Amino acid sequence: MNFIFDILFPLVVIMLLIYFMRGKTPVQYDERQIALRGAAYRLALIVGVFSGYIEAILLKRNLLPMDGSLALMTSSFLMITVYVVYSISKDVYFGISGNWKKWTLVIFVIGIINLVTGILQIRTQGLPAGILTSSNMDIIMGIMFLVISIAAVIKNAREKSEEE
Repeated sequence: MNFIFDILFPLVVIMLLIYFMRGKTPVQYDERQIALRGAAYRLALIVGVFSGYIEAILLKRNLLPMDGSLALMTSSFLMITVYVVYSISKDVYFGISGNWKKWTLVIFVIGIINLVTGILQIRTQGLPAGILTSSNMDIIMGIMFLVISIAAVIKNAREKSEEE
């Protein structure tokens, strides 16, 4: 039963969100956006390699309050966050026809839900061995989604202030 709730239920919810939110016209990117997305991939890769190396050193010296599996996933989520925030800052994340308001709200809500779920889990179950484990992934995901949604809001506010 835990498998269904932990894996399949979130997957079904995400697939339904994607189905209903995708819109009628596909998102298109121009040549500039495609080139900048490539730069975002490159930057995310560099950040991922360095963060993985730093996490390995910190884990070996017991200076990072998490296990190896969560550190690996944290590095992966950091790469995703760098890619998305860079793309948002360069106007290439939502495409020419993308609806940034709708997606920003969805991303923000998902971030809040994940963060609250992770905090409640720690409050009820505590931390095994006093460190974060892969079962505490909700906190990392919540932070990632919140950072992405905040980046989109900041980018929009900057654009509005430049227009005035």
